[in-house]
Formats: sequence, C-alpha cells, structure tokens
Amino acid sequence: MLLLSLVLLEIAARIGLVLWPHFHKPTVMDVLPGNPAYAAFPWARECMKEHVAHEHDTYFPFRLWGVAESHGICLNNDLTDLGIVRRTINPSNPTCSDHAKLKVWMFGGSAVYGTLIPDGATLPSQLSQILNTSSRCVEISNLGVEGYVTNQELLLLIEKLKAGHVPDAAIFYDGFNDADEGTSPPGTAAHLRYMTIQRRLEGSLSSRLDILPHFAAWRFAQTLSGPKGRKGQPRVSDVQLPERAQQTLNNYLQNLEIIRALGELYRFKVCAFWQPTLTYGHKPLVPYERQFLEQSTTEVFPFAALEPVYRKAAQRSQQGRQFIFLGDIFNDQSQPLYLDWVHLNPEGNKLVAQAVARQLDSCLSRESSE
Repeated sequence: MLLLSLVLLEIAARIGLVLWPHFHKPTVMDVLPGNPAYAAFPWARECMKEHVAHEHDTYFPFRLWGVAESHGICLNNDLTDLGIVRRTINPSNPTCSDHAKLKVWMFGGSAVYGTLIPDGATLPSQLSQILNTSSRCVEISNLGVEGYVTNQELLLLIEKLKAGHVPDAAIFYDGFNDADEGTSPPGTAAHLRYMTIQRRLEGSLSSRLDILPHFAAWRFAQTLSGPKGRKGQPRVSDVQLPERAQQTLNNYLQNLEIIRALGELYRFKVCAFWQPTLTYGHKPLVPYERQFLEQSTTEVFPFAALEPVYRKAAQRSQQGRQFIFLGDIFNDQSQPLYLDWVHLNPEGNKLVAQAVARQLDSCLSRESSE
C-alpha cells in the first residue's frame, strides 16, 4: 500500500507539473515566453521547450561539465572536429571563394552559448553575420558552455590545443560568472555548483538527498513553495566584498595572461571583452527590467553583490589594455534587451556583436604589436 501510494503521488505530481503553467501566472522571475524581451519572437516557446528538454550535465574531465550533443528546431549542439559545440550560423561570403577563412574561437558562459535563443541569434552567429558582410572571411566556432568561468575556459582552450587544433584568433567574453563565483564561498578560483559537487565528492549527508529533485513530487512541492522556498547563491559579507572583488579581477587577469602566452606559443591572437549585466550601468529600464533590478538585492537573487567586481573591472580596463569593458554599452538603449540579469535577446546580442566587431581590428592589431 505504501509503494502504491508513492507511485500514485508521483503520477499526480507529474500531472501537476504539466498543468501548473496553465493555471499559474508567471512572475517576473520566470524566464518564459511571456517575458517582454522574448515573447515577440515566434520561436520563443519552442526554444524554451528544447532548452528544458536538453538541460542536463555531461561530465568532462577536469572542467567538470560540457556540451552534450542534441538537435532540434531551435537548438543544435553538433559533433565537430572541435568536439561537441553549439552550432554557429556562418554566412557564406562570395568574396571569400579565393581566400582562406579566418578561424575564430569564441569562449564564454551561457551568454556566448546562447541560452534560450536559436542558433542564428547567438552572439557568435551575430558576430559572424557582421564580419562576413565586410571584406573579412571568418568562420566562428561557439565554444561557450553554460555556467563556465574563465578557469574552465582556459582548460577548454588547452584541451583543444593539445588535440592539435589552433585558431587564428580567440575571443573571450566573460565577467558575470567570474563575478558571481568570486563573491560567493569559497570564491575567486571556484566554479558554479561548487558546494554541491564538494558535498557529493566528500560523501556528506546532504549529498545523499540529491536524488530528491529527480522525483516529480519533490519538484512540484518546490514549485508550489515558490521563490521563498529557495535560497540563492550565498554571498560573502559586505566587509569582504571589496577584497573579493579585487581577487576575482586578479584571477581573471591572470587567466588572460596565460591565454595570451599560449597565443604567442601557438601563434593565435587573443581578444577579451567584459560583458554587460542588468545590475550595472545606466540603461533606461523598461518595467520588467526594473523588477529584475529590484529583486537583485534579495536572498534568492543576490546579484547586486556583483557590482563591486564590475566597478573594479571598469576602472582596470581604463588603466591597461588587457580587456575591453562592455558593461555600459546599453546606457542609451531603452528597448527591452535582457531575458534576466545577464542573458540577452537577439537584439541585445546584435548590439554586443556590433560593439565587439568595432573593437576587433584594434584588438587584433594591438595583439600583433605586443
């Protein structure tokens, strides 16, 4: 009877999860096709469905997780010579028939990978569209992985170089994930889900309960409890934030130094960009973006703690030439661009791609002179 009761509870919970979206009005915290920056696109619902269907981790040595092969109308992770990577739409350029294409690798987290948007709207695809309409002949490979920090991107770069693959140029687009982890315990050189993975490896009691989210009954209970039933990433104290911000930026810059040393050794150029976030800068916010900003000081979504890292990054970019700061490129953009605190809709990615393209010539020439 107990077993039968549990089976019936699980079946009821699965039905509840399916029916819940039809009766529950999503809050601004739910990244759904109702989001004003998202709803206007005809592919929104299909992209959301595919993203949820393929949202699982695939283990990779040392860098912990990576991209799993999958295919759909919206999202395609293809098996290529570089391994499994998100598909980039590289338009053909008639002027390139007699020229070798410049091989460009683009590294980053989910903002590069293209969470919730189709292949042709990702940042690498948008950048390829811009570059290939000029006199350039470029083929961009999207090596973005959701949740990656620059430590993992460095490992991924080394992995590809050791396998005998060498780009002509490597673009790194980071900031948010490094700042997020740098202001959380244990900080600076950590990765996402650090505490969860640590507990599993060390066999703590709490790790033995990790099986619970696999049950629909547990997920439905969490859904009913709402945001108040969840905790966000813990943050260091306000007293520790300035020091952590500096340590985070130092770690980022040290990674760039190693990447550039590899570039000199393997003869490829390196360009680095610090990405924008909703919690920094002076973008004129539409109502839903303002709601996101107001929520960024809560215990569930404590992303306001990233601001000290962004301030130091802005200052440091002015002092040196290690990276280009894009944290304030939306200051004159009043249209809705953010899907949440960092992910952008296709228009936002297009604006970032234009900014990257404008800086690319000076960045590559600077690398050559250095």
